[in-house]
Amino acid sequence: MAAELDAETKLKIYMLVVNRYRDLISEKEERSVSEIRQRVSPYNDLVKSLRDRLLSDFHPYTYERDFMQAAQGAISHVTEMKTFRMLIPFWMTFEEMEELKAGGVMDKALLLTSLLRALDSRDARVMVTRSGRTYVAFEWKGQMHLVVPESGSLLGGDDAAKALANDLLAYSFSDLSYENYEES
Repeated sequence: MAAELDAETKLKIYMLVVNRYRDLISEKEERSVSEIRQRVSPYNDLVKSLRDRLLSDFHPYTYERDFMQAAQGAISHVTEMKTFRMLIPFWMTFEEMEELKAGGVMDKALLLTSLLRALDSRDARVMVTRSGRTYVAFEWKGQMHLVVPESGSLLGGDDAAKALANDLLAYSFSDLSYENYEES
């Protein structure tokens, strides 16, 4: 009877397979802007379930009064997930992220934006800078806020403006809108 493969050998075999089929995986995982925008969904069943869990302490939830506290709960939930970066494009569903408690930076930004939209933020959106940095942005009481999906850092007001002044926006989007800042 053959000996069972150890975890390290199995991982090396999986890496061989991934590297051999890298181009095919990249092709299959490629998404258009329209397809990525569709992933921002406050109506996704998992997002609605997470929203309901976040709002269980608010009776009743009122956007004007409770949004920032609920948003901080959403930020905490997403940043508790481990962040990974792949050398090839790879998208995870929200359900896969929730199961594994992990996601790529953009996947985490999409989930957080969906949660903020489900908490009634009409202007929550993913922002990508020219250097490729990803943020989640929203306005609260007239002030711009940026969230760093990897760490959960929340930048407000002048700090948010400085972050974007040092690294100009390439584009931003949500389920409601898309803006390309490089076309002008």
